[in-house]
Amino acid sequence: MKILFLPKHEYLAASTRYRTIQYLSYIKDKNIEFNVSPLFSDEYLKFKYENGTENKLITLRRILKRIKIILFDAQQYELLVIEKELIPYFPPLLECYLKLKKIHFIVDYDDAIWHNYDNHRNFLVRVLLKNKIKIVMNQADTIIAGSKYIVDYAKNTLCRNIVKIPTVIDIKRYKCNETSIKETLFVIGWIGSPSTSQYILDIDKMLKEFTDKHNAIVHLVGFDKALSSQLHFKYRIVPWNESSEIDEICKFSVGIMPLPDTPFERGKCGFKLIQYMGCKKAVIASPIGENNIIVSHGVNGFLARDYDSWLEHLLFFYQNRLKGIEFGNQGFNTVQQAYSLGVGQEKYYQALTSVDKEVL
Repeated sequence: MKILFLPKHEYLAASTRYRTIQYLSYIKDKNIEFNVSPLFSDEYLKFKYENGTENKLITLRRILKRIKIILFDAQQYELLVIEKELIPYFPPLLECYLKLKKIHFIVDYDDAIWHNYDNHRNFLVRVLLKNKIKIVMNQADTIIAGSKYIVDYAKNTLCRNIVKIPTVIDIKRYKCNETSIKETLFVIGWIGSPSTSQYILDIDKMLKEFTDKHNAIVHLVGFDKALSSQLHFKYRIVPWNESSEIDEICKFSVGIMPLPDTPFERGKCGFKLIQYMGCKKAVIASPIGENNIIVSHGVNGFLARDYDSWLEHLLFFYQNRLKGIEFGNQGFNTVQQAYSLGVGQEKYYQALTSVDKEVL
């Protein structure tokens, strides 16, 4: 069996790193031959992060390369594994071409990216591409979905093989040194990216009230510094770094994941919560989408529905440090059972090898 993986990015992008790259060593151990051809390179991402915009020449070069691969190289493989779509904001012509040529492919989603199109502010994008992802799914042999929201959408397509595989972590890496529960400073922790930093602004007033009244601070890992002028609570911005992200989570007293109740956010996979729980941290999250499945309210964390409930649940962990440890241990058990790499990689392997057994 020979597979071509077609992720959107290279290693620097968390989605590609966790949805594709971390499975490759397992796939290799299964004696499956494969190649990996990302759409956008780390060079592209570095330029975008440093300059706040994309390099159009790099973008064009990468898109032309992908088109060439689909038209001239794809038939060398028994199976393609596509992250989300072949080319963003491009009609699904290449996916339809694969179907026409009877080239088998899987699509993998960890975001409800169809809302990038059907809710786009540009009228032409909404009209021309609102059904793009449904068309892509219609052509696929298998759909891998990271959340129930994505599964429910996929059920309305022609694809009958839909597999839910959450974004998982290697729990062997998620280890914290034991710290004293007598420490007085209470650290409310958040980890994210510039694109998700806006969610913190939604609870800015609540965090200000809490940090003003208590010996507490908010650690923001990977937060967009350009938004810091809009923060009014006690905070510390920590640059994200893969080598230190687990150490930073280990400093949290509680991990938070606020989300607005909007269509795109309902499709998110709750990965922050899984990372917090992997480090045995109690969590508080908005009751949006997959958060409702990951968080067992009152067991491994709390679901905060409004301003008052956020304050209430933060105060609970602030006043009950031992309870926070109990919740964290329950969260770790949740990850072990459902969100660990050992569980995810076997499901992923089964999804790959279940595509058209006659071909394989």
